[in-house]
Amino acid sequence: MADKLENPPDSIIPAPSNPGTLPSSTIAVPAPPVAYVLRVCCINLNGTDRIRLIATPPTLVDPIRQTILACWGPIQKEGNFAGAHEYKLLGNPWDGGGVEAVNSRKLLIGLLRTMAQHGWNLIQASDVSKKQYDKDSLFFEGSMVPVVGQVDMFSISFHGTDRIRLIDVPPFIIPLVKGAIQAQWRKGIQSSTLFFKAHEFKLNGNPFWGDGEDVVLTHVMLAQILSTLREQGYKLYSSANINSGQPGGFSMYGARHLNSKSRDIY
Repeated sequence: MADKLENPPDSIIPAPSNPGTLPSSTIAVPAPPVAYVLRVCCINLNGTDRIRLIATPPTLVDPIRQTILACWGPIQKEGNFAGAHEYKLLGNPWDGGGVEAVNSRKLLIGLLRTMAQHGWNLIQASDVSKKQYDKDSLFFEGSMVPVVGQVDMFSISFHGTDRIRLIDVPPFIIPLVKGAIQAQWRKGIQSSTLFFKAHEFKLNGNPFWGDGEDVVLTHVMLAQILSTLREQGYKLYSSANINSGQPGGFSMYGARHLNSKSRDIY
C-alpha cells in the first residue's frame, strides 16, 4: 500500500516551470497593511428639533445647512456638540403633526438627496437607542464618484392605522399607487385627498393595526406598491422612522437618478 502523504495536497511544492530551476520560495508573505480611511458617517435626528452630523466631512456642513433652510425653514442655532455639528431647528420636525409631519418628510428627502449628490449613499437607517419613541439614525457610505445631475426622490408615509401619504411624488405616480392599493387591499379606499400638499389615501379597515388575514394582505399590498414603483425605475432607497412623539411615523423613500441609464443612485 502506498505511503500516506505527510502534508496536505495544497502544501505540495509545485513543479518549476523550468526543469533546471527550483522555486525561489514556498512561503507566502502577507501584503503590508493598508491605511484605512473612515468612509462612513451618520446623521442623527435628536430630540424633537435637532440634526447632528457625526463623522461627516466639514464640506457637508454648508450644503446640509442650505438643505434645511430650503426644505424646512429657519435654524434657531448651530454649533459643536461633543464633536458633532448640531443644528437646532425652529419648530418640532420629529414630533409634529399636521403640516410638520409632511414637511419633516420633505426635509429628510432633501437630506438624502444632498448626501447622494455629494457622494454619500445611505447604507442603513437604524434605531441604536432603547429610548421610547426614539428615531432612526442614518448611516452613509462615501463613494469616490458622487451622483451628478438630478436625483428624483419621494416618500411614502404611513400614518395612524389606515393612511398612506405620498410626499413629493411626480403626479403620474399617484394613480399607479392607487391602482396597486386597489389590486391588493380588498377593503378598498375610503377617500383620496390632499393633506398639506401630500396626497393621502385613507383605506377602509386598519391595515397598519391588523390581525389575522389583514396582516398578510397588508404586506402583499406593500409589495405590490414597491413592484409598481420598480417598473417606473424607482428603487426602495430607505425606510426610516423619524417621529419621536407619535406612533405611525414609518416612511419609505423611493429614488432614481434621472441621468443614469438604470436610474438607480446606489
